[in-house]
Amino acid sequence: MKKLLFIIAIVLLTKTINAQCIPDRHSTSWYDGWVSCSASQSPNPDRGISHWIMYNFGEPYSLTTSKIWNSNDPAHLEYGLQGYAVDYSLNGVTWSSLGTFSAPLANGSPFYEGTAGPDFGNAIAQFVLVTALSNFGGNCFGISEMKININADGNGVDEKSITEIIAYPNPFTDVLNIKFFRNSTSLKAFVNLYDLTGRIVFTKTFTLPQSNGEISISIDEMNLVPGMYNLYIINGKEMKVLKVVKI
Repeated sequence: MKKLLFIIAIVLLTKTINAQCIPDRHSTSWYDGWVSCSASQSPNPDRGISHWIMYNFGEPYSLTTSKIWNSNDPAHLEYGLQGYAVDYSLNGVTWSSLGTFSAPLANGSPFYEGTAGPDFGNAIAQFVLVTALSNFGGNCFGISEMKININADGNGVDEKSITEIIAYPNPFTDVLNIKFFRNSTSLKAFVNLYDLTGRIVFTKTFTLPQSNGEISISIDEMNLVPGMYNLYIINGKEMKVLKVVKI
């Protein structure tokens, strides 16, 4: 009996060691991934009718490196993405292109560990759009999984560089004024307003003057119910978050 228990212990230990050596292995199941066999209108109008998948993180994050696992079903490895485009957005309406990328064919092994994906370079985004450009054969396109890392500080964005931000009056009724000191080279400021459930209720892009310094913007077209909201001001790779109250 003791000998049997010893053998079982050795087997379990061996399986544990194997699992620790291959931490990112991926399923070979057809159902564990994204597959598109019919093109549709992309959320990014520039991508037109295409095969795409969009990720929504619920709030903006500063995105860094990524990893992608191609379609790993042994019977449909050719559906895996060979070329793909990546776009990102704060509001799901206005998109920026990260570029086009390629991925190697998966091997159909249960020990398949994927490959490095694109580096977002701390771009701030809530939405990421992956569009299939080519595959290894067949009429369908797919990936098993994509993981995107975020900046480890706070909620992943730099909240230090946009200094002395003021939102007034607060509480407000119909008009909310925002004043902040801009020291970024970006000529766009994105204003997003979220309710306490994390749902975006207002978004607007402002064009800023060429010079740095104090910037004032006003929002008066909001149609909000009374309550507390999280206000995100984003300029380049810098962001500030304030709580505001509508009365």
